[in-house]
Amino acid sequence: MILLLALATMATVLVLCHPGRDGDLPQRIVVAATNRLPADRHTWSRALVAELAAVDGFGRRWRFAAGVARIALFPPARQPTTARTTAAIGCAATVVTTLATLRFLPTLSIFVAAFGLMTSAGATAIACRRPRSSTGSAHLVAAALAVSGVLAAVGAVIALAATHPAATRDQTHIFSLVLAATLTAYLITGLSATAPAKVTPLTVWSGVAGAGGAVLASAIVLPTGAIVALIPPITVAAALATGTLVGVATRNRVAAARAGVIAAVLSMPAHFAIAVIAAQSARPTTLTNPYDIAAYARSGSPDVASYVLGDDLAGNIVSLATTLLAVYAAAAVAAVAPRSSIEPTA
Repeated sequence: MILLLALATMATVLVLCHPGRDGDLPQRIVVAATNRLPADRHTWSRALVAELAAVDGFGRRWRFAAGVARIALFPPARQPTTARTTAAIGCAATVVTTLATLRFLPTLSIFVAAFGLMTSAGATAIACRRPRSSTGSAHLVAAALAVSGVLAAVGAVIALAATHPAATRDQTHIFSLVLAATLTAYLITGLSATAPAKVTPLTVWSGVAGAGGAVLASAIVLPTGAIVALIPPITVAAALATGTLVGVATRNRVAAARAGVIAAVLSMPAHFAIAVIAAQSARPTTLTNPYDIAAYARSGSPDVASYVLGDDLAGNIVSLATTLLAVYAAAAVAAVAPRSSIEPTA
């Protein structure tokens, strides 16, 4: 998985540094960012792109591009009251769930607190930019799959903490924070990518189909005993295949990138849940690897099962996070790469 992330990063750097006929990288960032603005602000988008042409200097162009990207990601709230209410409800729910976790599942308290705060911030951001137009059935299905996948992942971790508390003990809290941030990113991406003004039903349905195929493939492979290491390649392959098919059908690189991201977002949390559940079902009782035997003696785990399950959980968290980074690297290439390197010229 590290190799996949490294390759995606190298491809991103190479493509983004190529000037192409779409202008330099700051200009492509401004164009990609303004494409995310609501439909009623298209005039403003064109004005920002035109204004960049009058900005000279490497540093000034990059600062301008960074400012446009910030506006696209965090636009002014359309309904401030709704945003404030969402933030208040999210904070209150986080406090309640964190106190309950401290009482019943103390090893997950940091994860629950971080996940609650991050999702509250994400929900507030979505409430700030949510368009008033209606949502189609394809977008509702995709949003439901995104939410259910993340809930399944959280449920699998809670089940592990209930049966093997030592497996979820995180002394440094690094894995708890990484898991919370990654699941929040999957959830927010799955919800924001389904905005009807920005993603066509074909793109959404293609992403749903790609996610379903990836989850089905992993569900078929895992019971045979092969393994969780196959999950990231399956997800990446599903995302690339979905993006390619949508790109061929629509001849739109942005739609293709979004379809691939949707496929990955909708499938990966479910993969994570399947992997965690499969690891619990294996019920490991012995260690055969000399490294694991030595590490187990220093781990302080009460039994072999807790040690192995904790190690598997950490590996699955790393896989979940690196897959998200790899998919976003590929999406960044498709979104802001020069047209001449992706689309044929007339």
